[in-house]
Amino acid sequence: MDDQPNICRVLEAFFSKHGWEVSTFASPKEALEAITAPGADSADVVVTDLVMPGMNGLEFIRELRAHGHTLPVLVVTAHGTIGTTVEAMRLGAVDYVSKPFDLDNLKAAAERAVAIHRPPASTNEHAGPDASRAGTVNIVGKSRPMQDVFRLIEKAAASRANVLIRGESGTGKELVARALHFLSPRANRKFVPVSCPVFSKDLLESELFGHEKGSFTGALYQKAGRFEVADGGTLFLDEIGDIALDTQVKLLRVMQEREFERVGGTKSIKVDVRMVTATNKDLEAAVRNGDFREDLYYRLNVIEIVLPPLRARRDDIPLLVEHFLHKYSAESSRPTMAIDRAALEILTAYQWPGNVRELENTIEHAVAMADRDVTTVTPGLLPTHIRMGRPLGFRDPEPTPPAPDPEPSDGSGPFAEEVAKKERELLLKALTQTDWNLTRAAEILGISFRSMRYNVKKHGLTRAGHNGAPQK
Repeated sequence: MDDQPNICRVLEAFFSKHGWEVSTFASPKEALEAITAPGADSADVVVTDLVMPGMNGLEFIRELRAHGHTLPVLVVTAHGTIGTTVEAMRLGAVDYVSKPFDLDNLKAAAERAVAIHRPPASTNEHAGPDASRAGTVNIVGKSRPMQDVFRLIEKAAASRANVLIRGESGTGKELVARALHFLSPRANRKFVPVSCPVFSKDLLESELFGHEKGSFTGALYQKAGRFEVADGGTLFLDEIGDIALDTQVKLLRVMQEREFERVGGTKSIKVDVRMVTATNKDLEAAVRNGDFREDLYYRLNVIEIVLPPLRARRDDIPLLVEHFLHKYSAESSRPTMAIDRAALEILTAYQWPGNVRELENTIEHAVAMADRDVTTVTPGLLPTHIRMGRPLGFRDPEPTPPAPDPEPSDGSGPFAEEVAKKERELLLKALTQTDWNLTRAAEILGISFRSMRYNVKKHGLTRAGHNGAPQK
């Protein structure tokens, strides 16, 4: 599909010559009508330009997915940036080819797309298309820091060089690793992730290099390691700073010699693996302290990608919120929820020590807590620590009921009055939303029933005669 007829003619002639049945369209609307028409023949792959009049390639993919079609889409563009490409893949595209393109490369990409979408009945564990590719390149962001990251990904993906991804926990380091793999020439081979802290030293070595039967207690059979499984593809080692020095030595040898032996074995196994690693630790300090080998550090850190924390890219928060609302609304089989201005302001102002992962959990919580007839996320649906702008784990002490009819504090002033006003507003909002059910209102606000009952009494709130506005 391309708005230039000569390109359509060339592609039709080339693919037909190689045994493909081809239909060409000059506009996305025509293609969409043909694909979604009742009784239409199912396609194996769609090849589309991104920049076209009337409806662009991204809009076409959205419409195609909205009609329930999951067939693979391959995008071809002379205008592609990594941001556009990642957005296309987030919507469901499986690969991209830049203009001017080589026809043989385009055919190979189309064949990979078909293989990924419709893998063979039995797939070799050690090689072959990775059937889980769809949806893995899922990085959301338009801020300047993320545009810099996208440009680095685009350059690094085309290289064979090892990549070290750095950033705080929850910033999306594995997503970047997946993007590097699936935008690389290795995309039709395995992407193999390993979380290093999950395993003890001995278990990690067995996991990475495999083991022979009887090599240690419990080794009841021969096992291929992750290096073997990733042969021809990408091995992603998360939290590389946590591995033991002995394991570092063995890892260095694999990277230098491109071969290793299984635990308990003597036969050398050769592999072609691209290494992508990630850490949230100060590896330079670890090198100085003798906890991390300097030679391994330089082997791993050929290309470095540093992910900004979410608090440094606040412009992306509304986009991320929209993305997660769509994701978790769909998982809950409900229409995509919106978010009101007050709730979005709270999310934008929060410091996000857990970064994007914490934001995702927050939106998942909000969607799960919303009644089925609720269409908008309001502050009351956010976790208490988010609303209060405090780190997770901080809890206000249970209020101690004062003596009956306490006298007003002499220290009350404009600030205290404003705090009390906001407190009344939150209480009333939760009570109105739950039809004055104190138990459910307390759950929404994240406080105990005892605290809820006390605060209602403290502010003199009653259902009778209440008009929905804070009482004076």
